[in-house]
Amino acid sequence: MEDLKKELLALANEVANNLGYSIYDLGLSRRGKKRLVKVTIDKLDGYISISDCESFSAEFDRALDSADLVPFSYDLVVESPGLERALRDLDDYFRFTGEKAKIILKEPVEGISVVIGKIVSCQGEVVTVESSENGKEIAFHFSNVKRANLKL
Repeated sequence: MEDLKKELLALANEVANNLGYSIYDLGLSRRGKKRLVKVTIDKLDGYISISDCESFSAEFDRALDSADLVPFSYDLVVESPGLERALRDLDDYFRFTGEKAKIILKEPVEGISVVIGKIVSCQGEVVTVESSENGKEIAFHFSNVKRANLKL
Protein backbone atom coordinates (compact mmCIF):
# COMPACT_ATOMS: atom_id res chain seq x y z
CA MET A 1 0.00 0.00 0.00
CA GLU A 2 2.91 2.35 0.75
CA ASP A 3 4.32 1.79 -2.77
CA LEU A 4 0.93 2.65 -4.26
CA LYS A 5 0.80 5.84 -2.21
CA LYS A 6 4.26 6.85 -3.47
CA GLU A 7 3.23 6.23 -7.08
CA LEU A 8 0.00 8.18 -6.60
CA LEU A 9 1.90 11.05 -4.98
CA ALA A 10 4.36 11.20 -7.90
CA LEU A 11 1.48 11.28 -10.40
CA ALA A 12 -0.44 13.86 -8.34
CA ASN A 13 2.66 16.08 -8.13
CA GLU A 14 3.10 15.90 -11.89
CA VAL A 15 -0.52 16.90 -12.53
CA ALA A 16 -0.41 19.61 -9.83
CA ASN A 17 2.78 21.14 -11.22
CA ASN A 18 1.28 21.30 -14.71
CA LEU A 19 -1.75 23.17 -13.33
CA GLY A 20 0.15 25.52 -10.98
CA TYR A 21 -0.77 23.76 -7.73
CA SER A 22 1.15 21.80 -5.13
CA ILE A 23 0.17 18.70 -3.17
CA TYR A 24 -0.51 19.46 0.48
CA ASP A 25 -1.47 15.88 1.33
CA LEU A 26 -2.47 12.58 -0.25
CA GLY A 27 -4.07 9.65 1.51
CA LEU A 28 -5.74 6.33 0.93
CA SER A 29 -8.60 5.40 3.25
CA ARG A 30 -11.98 3.73 3.58
CA ARG A 31 -15.41 5.20 4.14
CA GLY A 32 -17.63 2.24 4.88
CA LYS A 33 -17.21 -0.16 1.96
CA LYS A 34 -15.85 2.56 -0.32
CA ARG A 35 -12.15 3.20 -0.77
CA LEU A 36 -10.99 6.77 -1.15
CA VAL A 37 -8.05 8.42 -2.84
CA LYS A 38 -8.01 11.80 -1.10
CA VAL A 39 -5.83 14.62 -2.41
CA THR A 40 -5.43 18.00 -0.76
CA ILE A 41 -4.09 20.66 -3.12
CA ASP A 42 -2.60 24.08 -2.43
CA LYS A 43 -1.19 27.08 -4.27
CA LEU A 44 1.19 29.78 -3.14
CA ASP A 45 -0.78 32.74 -4.44
CA GLY A 46 -3.99 32.60 -2.44
CA TYR A 47 -6.50 30.01 -1.45
CA ILE A 48 -7.85 27.00 -3.29
CA SER A 49 -11.34 27.47 -4.77
CA ILE A 50 -13.95 24.90 -5.73
CA SER A 51 -13.06 25.43 -9.39
CA ASP A 52 -9.39 24.71 -8.55
CA CYS A 53 -10.47 21.42 -6.98
CA GLU A 54 -12.64 20.62 -10.01
CA SER A 55 -9.80 21.37 -12.46
CA PHE A 56 -7.30 19.23 -10.57
CA SER A 57 -9.84 16.45 -10.08
CA ALA A 58 -10.61 16.23 -13.80
CA GLU A 59 -6.93 16.16 -14.82
CA PHE A 60 -5.87 13.77 -12.06
CA ASP A 61 -8.80 11.45 -12.81
CA ARG A 62 -7.68 11.25 -16.47
CA ALA A 63 -4.08 10.61 -15.39
CA LEU A 64 -5.21 7.88 -12.97
CA ASP A 65 -7.25 6.16 -15.66
CA SER A 66 -4.35 6.32 -18.08
CA ALA A 67 -1.73 5.09 -15.57
CA ASP A 68 -4.02 2.34 -14.21
CA LEU A 69 -2.22 2.40 -10.83
CA VAL A 70 -5.11 1.65 -8.47
CA PRO A 71 -6.05 -2.05 -8.44
CA PHE A 72 -9.45 -1.51 -6.76
CA SER A 73 -12.51 0.68 -7.24
CA TYR A 74 -12.30 4.02 -5.45
CA ASP A 75 -13.76 7.48 -5.15
CA LEU A 76 -11.46 10.44 -5.81
CA VAL A 77 -11.81 13.30 -3.33
CA VAL A 78 -9.99 16.59 -3.98
CA GLU A 79 -10.03 19.33 -1.37
CA SER A 80 -8.25 22.43 -0.11
CA PRO A 81 -6.32 22.59 3.18
CA GLY A 82 -9.06 24.92 4.46
CA LEU A 83 -9.03 28.36 6.00
CA GLU A 84 -7.85 27.02 9.36
CA ARG A 85 -5.16 24.83 7.81
CA ALA A 86 -2.34 23.29 9.82
CA LEU A 87 0.97 25.14 9.88
CA ARG A 88 3.37 22.29 9.23
CA ASP A 89 6.77 23.86 8.61
CA LEU A 90 8.72 27.11 8.80
CA ASP A 91 7.73 27.98 5.24
CA ASP A 92 4.09 28.04 6.36
CA TYR A 93 4.88 30.50 9.18
CA PHE A 94 6.79 32.70 6.74
CA ARG A 95 4.03 32.47 4.11
CA PHE A 96 1.30 33.35 6.61
CA THR A 97 3.11 36.18 8.41
CA GLY A 98 0.44 38.72 9.34
CA GLU A 99 -2.26 36.07 9.73
CA LYS A 100 -3.88 34.91 12.95
CA ALA A 101 -2.85 31.48 14.26
CA LYS A 102 -3.24 29.17 17.23
CA ILE A 103 0.01 27.52 18.33
CA ILE A 104 0.27 24.84 21.00
CA LEU A 105 3.75 24.59 22.45
CA LYS A 106 5.47 21.49 23.82
CA GLU A 107 7.09 23.51 26.61
CA PRO A 108 5.61 26.79 27.91
CA VAL A 109 7.31 30.07 27.02
CA GLU A 110 6.94 32.78 29.66
CA GLY A 111 4.31 30.56 31.31
CA ILE A 112 2.26 30.28 28.12
CA SER A 113 1.65 26.98 26.34
CA VAL A 114 -1.13 28.07 23.92
CA VAL A 115 -0.57 31.21 21.86
CA ILE A 116 -3.33 32.76 19.77
CA GLY A 117 -2.42 35.80 17.77
CA LYS A 118 -0.90 37.33 14.65
CA ILE A 119 2.30 35.82 13.26
CA VAL A 120 4.69 38.77 13.36
CA SER A 121 7.81 37.15 11.95
CA CYS A 122 9.64 33.95 11.16
CA GLN A 123 13.41 34.39 11.19
CA GLY A 124 15.62 31.35 11.07
CA GLU A 125 14.06 28.83 13.44
CA VAL A 126 12.34 31.49 15.62
CA VAL A 127 8.68 32.41 15.24
CA THR A 128 7.25 35.54 16.87
CA VAL A 129 3.52 35.93 17.52
CA GLU A 130 1.66 38.95 18.88
CA SER A 131 -0.83 37.64 21.42
CA SER A 132 -4.48 38.52 20.76
CA GLU A 133 -5.04 38.41 24.51
CA ASN A 134 -2.60 41.11 25.62
CA GLY A 135 -0.71 42.37 22.54
CA LYS A 136 2.57 41.03 23.92
CA GLU A 137 5.01 39.44 21.45
CA ILE A 138 6.01 35.87 22.24
CA ALA A 139 8.99 34.31 20.47
CA PHE A 140 9.60 30.56 20.40
CA HIS A 141 11.72 28.06 18.56
CA PHE A 142 9.93 26.12 15.83
CA SER A 143 11.05 22.82 17.41
CA ASN A 144 8.92 23.74 20.45
CA VAL A 145 5.68 23.65 18.41
CA LYS A 146 3.43 20.70 19.18
CA ARG A 147 0.82 21.72 16.58
CA ALA A 148 -0.46 24.91 15.00
CA ASN A 149 -3.12 26.13 12.62
CA LEU A 150 -4.46 29.34 11.15
CA LYS A 151 -7.47 30.87 12.91
CA LEU A 152 -10.29 32.96 11.46
